[in-house]
Amino acid sequence: MKEIGFLGIDVSKGYADFLLIDADQNPLEKGFQLQDTKEGRQQLKHLIEQWYQSGLKTLCCGVESTGGYENNWYYYLINLGKTYDVKVTRLNPKAVKSSGDAQLIRTVTDGVSASLIAGYLVRYPDRVLYANTAYDASEDLKHGRQQQRFIHLLLKQKVQLSNQLEKVLYQQFGEVLVFCRHGIPVWLLRMLSRYPSADRVLRAGVDRLAKIQGISRSKANALIHKAQRGKTNTSAIVKHLIQSLAKEIMHKHLFIQQEKNLLIQTFQHHPDVPILQSIVGVGLESAVEIMLEIEHIDRFSECKKLCAYFGAHPTYKQSGDGIWKPQLSKKGRSAMRARLYMIGLSAIRYAPNIKKLYHRMRATKGMNHYQAMGVVMHKMLRIIYGVLKSRKKYDPEVDELKTKNAETKRLEYSKKLKDQNGVLETAKYRYQQPILDAPVSRRTARKRKGQIASQFTNQ
Repeated sequence: MKEIGFLGIDVSKGYADFLLIDADQNPLEKGFQLQDTKEGRQQLKHLIEQWYQSGLKTLCCGVESTGGYENNWYYYLINLGKTYDVKVTRLNPKAVKSSGDAQLIRTVTDGVSASLIAGYLVRYPDRVLYANTAYDASEDLKHGRQQQRFIHLLLKQKVQLSNQLEKVLYQQFGEVLVFCRHGIPVWLLRMLSRYPSADRVLRAGVDRLAKIQGISRSKANALIHKAQRGKTNTSAIVKHLIQSLAKEIMHKHLFIQQEKNLLIQTFQHHPDVPILQSIVGVGLESAVEIMLEIEHIDRFSECKKLCAYFGAHPTYKQSGDGIWKPQLSKKGRSAMRARLYMIGLSAIRYAPNIKKLYHRMRATKGMNHYQAMGVVMHKMLRIIYGVLKSRKKYDPEVDELKTKNAETKRLEYSKKLKDQNGVLETAKYRYQQPILDAPVSRRTARKRKGQIASQFTNQ
């Protein structure tokens, strides 16, 4: 048997298909299937021991990310890596599928998928990032991520319920929606759980409304005034629906706070949390969420990879005459970008260097608020990467010094390119003749004339 083997694992619910190949993509073990049980994983360990006895020295394994079904195999192989030279990676299904499309493979079965995964490990070794057994087998952070996903699910459910309640109120008691421009306030939910319609509010009167927590007498008078203009023929079933939605939203609100508190109490003593809290705009809850999202900063060899992982990096597209404006890729975790956005808003208010960056993007670059916030989010992620890598708390003076050094290096590099090529934009046209006889578009012809003129000017 060859010294290096590549094991493709196509995971399904309850079982997985396997195929072992060598560096020349020749099969070392015909495709087989194992159940996703303790016995099935023990059988896989037994097979790996046989392969090592037959001369195999390194086993590279790949599983596709399937939303959780792959975790049993993934973490089991990571633990095996402590005993044998076993490496395992979690692959993006889109990359594996694109590789199969490039090979014109049209028939897709579980066995073919396992073959594609193993082939991807062979063909693209530079793009495969294998897990580090020093931290990827950590159970605590894995469980924290599961709890965090549960909280995100509860938040989505709360938003869905709030949207439904808003639609019902719009039809039955739309006058109170003037209080909901920034979401439905808790005091309004308390009122709707008791008095779900305009006629019920009128019957309650100012005195009863004012006894509800969060409602003053002036606000109660305003509610009575709006109820007088509302519908008075709301059906009993709609009243019940409004009451039920209001109670469920309040229950979700309290439940989410309890789950967040549990998560914070569990991980607030993690060594990364106080380091993250030193950043302006990052509180305890944000620090815990960021720590769980990143898990271990050593997973990322450079800041660019961290930004790309969360979709906070700019993308640029240019083809022919068409040029698209740079924008965030938004390919990573949306929850992390939402957290970075809120952190950025706080940093703009309380951190002078971030505030300066934001206004510079607005003033000199002509960006709108959200475009400038994209730059701020990218900046905050770079700061997070820096403090976690250095294991030092955030220092604005150090950040300012590094920003100046980076700007100096950028200007020096730009000047060097201009000295070498005349004008940066014309470098790729250095072998073209200064004659416009190609059938190019009007826009391209105008651009080429300007480049040719600049070349003669520099000469």
